[in-house]
Amino acid sequence: MANKKIGGYGLSVSNKANEQMKSSPIQSAEQKTKDLINSNPTGTSIAKFSNSINDQLTQYLPMKKMELAELEKIKAQGSQAEGYSEAVDGINTIEKGLIQLNNDLEQAAAKRKQLLDIQVEENYAKSSTTEQSENFHNFANGTFSEEATIQEDEMGMPRLMYGGQLYSDIDTGGEYNFELENLVDEELFNTRKLAHGEGAIDINEYNNIVRPNLEKDLNKLVKNKDSRDAVKDYMYQNPELIDMFISNQTGKQITPEYKETPEYNKLYNLNKTNVNFSDGFVDTVLSMHDAEFQKKEKTKSPLAQDLIAKYSK
Repeated sequence: MANKKIGGYGLSVSNKANEQMKSSPIQSAEQKTKDLINSNPTGTSIAKFSNSINDQLTQYLPMKKMELAELEKIKAQGSQAEGYSEAVDGINTIEKGLIQLNNDLEQAAAKRKQLLDIQVEENYAKSSTTEQSENFHNFANGTFSEEATIQEDEMGMPRLMYGGQLYSDIDTGGEYNFELENLVDEELFNTRKLAHGEGAIDINEYNNIVRPNLEKDLNKLVKNKDSRDAVKDYMYQNPELIDMFISNQTGKQITPEYKETPEYNKLYNLNKTNVNFSDGFVDTVLSMHDAEFQKKEKTKSPLAQDLIAKYSK
């Protein structure tokens, strides 16, 4: 399902705000990613080795080759030779290390391609924090690979490091999952049919049967951590929802001007980590369903309501 825009306020910003954004690290990283994608319309080629890694490998591999040669000499003397066991262990460690390093380089390149695909498809989760977003773009646009280093860990395994951190430990946020949004939309569509379509039910049947079952299903949906994260993603992917939440927090109307203020931006970012959006989510979704039957009731004339009450006894 393609990402959809469900209204919300315009995101116009002042020239001053634009200048601040352009000078920020996240804005620079994002722009570098966009420039890379725009300059490669048929797809970006991902090199397994960056220039930095190539330079390091030209020093590291010959050194390991020399170490292996010395250890092989000891091993060739037989199991009774002094240092034989250490030589065998050393050879195994070097061989395993080279395999591990190759895996790191291949997996980092694969992840970079995955992140670029997410960016091209515009499916990056907007609930990601500033740090996650900056990591996402620096990983995707090759900044991390350009600055990568090869470092041996405490076991002697050479590992691919980005900024002193193992490449696989870099938190880049995630891709937006439409599963929850699709489910909410599907259930609401079904309720609209029950309220307004052929064979529509009355509000009593809705309140006594449909609504309790729906509430039970929604509560199951949001009780685990992955689902809570999905709710947060859903809130941020649809601008009018997070704006409504911030409006309730502040008691202020969310205007384009207010969205430029430090208060709005602070809450927008803090809520990503400080708020469990599952609290109240079920009630919010149920209120959307309730509204469909409330609309139905309002469309009835007083006479029609009297007749329904009379003949439903």
